[in-house]
Amino acid sequence: MTCRLSGRRAVYAALSGFLLAAGAQAHIHGESALAAYNNNASLAFLQSHVEYGERSSPPNGAYLDTSSGFIKGGRFAASGMRTAGVRNVYFHVSYSQIDGSLNYVGAIQYSNGTSAPLSEPENERMTDIGLRLGQGFMVANDMMLIPYIGYGFRHWARGESPGPTTPYNYSESYRNQYAAFGVLWQVELFRRLVTSLNLAYGRTIHPTMSAPALGIAEGLGPKPWRRAGVNVDYLVGRHEAVFVSATFTEFQYGAGPIVVGTSGLVGNEPFSQTEVTNYAIGARFLF
Repeated sequence: MTCRLSGRRAVYAALSGFLLAAGAQAHIHGESALAAYNNNASLAFLQSHVEYGERSSPPNGAYLDTSSGFIKGGRFAASGMRTAGVRNVYFHVSYSQIDGSLNYVGAIQYSNGTSAPLSEPENERMTDIGLRLGQGFMVANDMMLIPYIGYGFRHWARGESPGPTTPYNYSESYRNQYAAFGVLWQVELFRRLVTSLNLAYGRTIHPTMSAPALGIAEGLGPKPWRRAGVNVDYLVGRHEAVFVSATFTEFQYGAGPIVVGTSGLVGNEPFSQTEVTNYAIGARFLF
């Protein structure tokens, strides 16, 4: 088997007895290997840190309330890379859901217009669906750059069970779509190790908020959406890999219009910012 090493790989091989002993594992497979790597399905366990804050005025006004903490969940994803008239067409789909309890610090609003400070656990469920479509370009013997367009949907249900502060089941529901342009940079460090850097920027589309107990439903303002992530895969077999990743997503909602709820409450949803950092560990199957 011929070992095709770049200059940088030759330096690594000269410095590492392991690479000299396992040269067959260290050689670069190039475009065909990275294209094959992008045909896969994966499952991951997520540990997610969430920071949410509503402000009196954007972007640096005083906080009206916040929700923060760690919650857990899972993610399924699948991607493919094919040549069908166009070389290295790339597509990707993902579905994730995280559940748990965040610490809410803010106030409870009463129908008579008064409020009282409130700090308590809050039940959470966040669901995200994402799609990407792009094309891969080799920029070096072991590096592929994949510019892509992305589209996604997000639903966040938050609420609390009946208790001293609320004699009813109180819940809020946030929904939005997003569109983004992104770049995925993949590097094959060694035959069995692939790292990926993902950067994307876009905008939320049709964000909405509803609070059934208050009889409120309103549209929110579209705002910027950003994502940055890093992923490290180690191939343990011909078709099997394990990986770890960290992905940071930040987006905003503009303030909604003044509305009158069926409860008699008059008000609007303020400007808000959400930051979600997903730490993942999982397994991948290459096909």
